[in-house]
Amino acid sequence: MITEPACHLTLCVINYNGEHYLKESLESVFVQKQKFEEILLIDNASKDGSLEIVRNKFPTIRIIQLDKNLGPAVARNVGFKMASCVRILFMDNDVSLAPNCPDQLMQALNDNPFAVVAMPCVLYSHNKNTIQYDGADSHFLGLMMLHNVNRPLIISDGMRKIGSVVTACFLMDRSRWKGDVPFDDTFFFNYEDHDFGLRTRILGHEILSVPSALCYHREGTKGLSLREGGSYSKMRVFCLIRNRWQLILKNYEFKTLLLLSPVFFIYEIFQIVGVIKKRWFVEWGKAFFWIVLHPLEILRKRQIIQEARKTPDREVLRDGPIPFREGDLIKSSLERVGKNILNFLIKAYWKRIERFI
Repeated sequence: MITEPACHLTLCVINYNGEHYLKESLESVFVQKQKFEEILLIDNASKDGSLEIVRNKFPTIRIIQLDKNLGPAVARNVGFKMASCVRILFMDNDVSLAPNCPDQLMQALNDNPFAVVAMPCVLYSHNKNTIQYDGADSHFLGLMMLHNVNRPLIISDGMRKIGSVVTACFLMDRSRWKGDVPFDDTFFFNYEDHDFGLRTRILGHEILSVPSALCYHREGTKGLSLREGGSYSKMRVFCLIRNRWQLILKNYEFKTLLLLSPVFFIYEIFQIVGVIKKRWFVEWGKAFFWIVLHPLEILRKRQIIQEARKTPDREVLRDGPIPFREGDLIKSSLERVGKNILNFLIKAYWKRIERFI
């Protein structure tokens, strides 16, 4: 076992209008065996009473108020820069920690010197025996493939390397990252975590899933979270479309972009049909024009990423069915047929070009 010197830990809670969640979430923090050197709450210009709850019930927490809600990516970058400890446990305001969750994440990084990030098994708060997800991979279409979605909880003492990270709760070692702020602040919301996870792997670092470390996840932010609202908001649709394009254009090798361009085109045809059917064409158009108006910014970021690349796409990208779950994007029989056709086409294409990636 590889051990490292004792390391203090910062907790960084990301908050926006979290008054319904914060009391439960923060109470779970103060009963942990692993004590935090400091606790930061990065507030994205909340308009509810969440900061009053923190000030009144948890006065030792340091509140950092941002002037505008620029999304969780910006808030995490602020926490990354403001934290005084080498290791930072990031946690959304609707997450509660199970006992010893931070300890087990810390030990996982101690035992794996090439790992920069460790994430716990995320369970539903309303059903603590069901996994929401416990890791992710990078689908070659630029999509995030979640692990073990909605499976019964079976606690394991092992850990595994994964291809991306879901950032509801995760531990990061800042000294191993050795770079600028980890999140792309233009993403605002959605796929900012997948972009971070994919770049982490591209830069040669490892990401760990620690199934024995548990946390509980509630419904998310009203107006943005799918679980809280039950439907896709306009902002969520815009960010999903735009951020996927950004992720691909910045992170993929040029050879990969060329090889996958036919299947990207096929995917976009199916996406446009779905956009029209769901009356999301305005959001698709806004995403398209955002990309068109920011080519120099995307190219600048791409150059930085590709010059620092240590891991080729063939070791990062994965094949598999399109990770759209029934009841979310896929609701009608016609949509299920379209998904099956698209899955058949992309699978056949990937088999032909996989060896060249």
